[in-house]
Amino acid sequence: MKRIISAAIFLILAGCQQPTVYVYTENLDQQQLHTLEQALNKQSLPYEYTKLPIPRDFADATLMLSSDKILTHETEQLAEIMQGLGYQAEIKYTTEANHFYNQGNIGFYLRAKNDSTSFTMPARVITTGCVEDEFNGLAVKFSDKQAEFNLASGRRVSLDWDYLYGYLVIYYKNYSQSYSHLTPEVSTPFGMKPSDTYRYTARVNKPGWLNCSLQVVYMD
Repeated sequence: MKRIISAAIFLILAGCQQPTVYVYTENLDQQQLHTLEQALNKQSLPYEYTKLPIPRDFADATLMLSSDKILTHETEQLAEIMQGLGYQAEIKYTTEANHFYNQGNIGFYLRAKNDSTSFTMPARVITTGCVEDEFNGLAVKFSDKQAEFNLASGRRVSLDWDYLYGYLVIYYKNYSQSYSHLTPEVSTPFGMKPSDTYRYTARVNKPGWLNCSLQVVYMD
């Protein structure tokens, strides 16, 4: 009997649970975080911070709404919070293929704007300092948003890349490799020459050719 009553109470409570805002932030400064916290305290829904990364294809300010229950007034409140921080909210709706919310829960995604728009990658670099020596010396060609790795087998692999917060980022399937930019002088048969060197920051399991730094040496 006690189990039946407990189960009934649980179902009642579950049915009465208030929708929650799940907050994702990325690279906001302390002032932005403080302003955000104050604004979230004033809106009407409970909220929780998460530690998961914001999907790359999301806009800097995104609200993800549950398709089964859309809370218009609360959504407007959250969009106004983003606007107050200098962003224009983009609205998305959940599907099973993306972050899934239901019963009125809302995803709140806010990423610091990337002002590094003037960065340009060299058109061609060479892999160097690889964990596995067989991957040294591969040519990598860069276009506006694609990095084409020319593998020793003759196969060419094109990957998306971006420049975020001072790091070159190359995306592979569901993860990425990041590189810090250095400008060391490099020893050559013609003396020390300047370079642009992009040193990989972490070792990935595969492919091995992502565990390489990228470099162009200027001979003139």
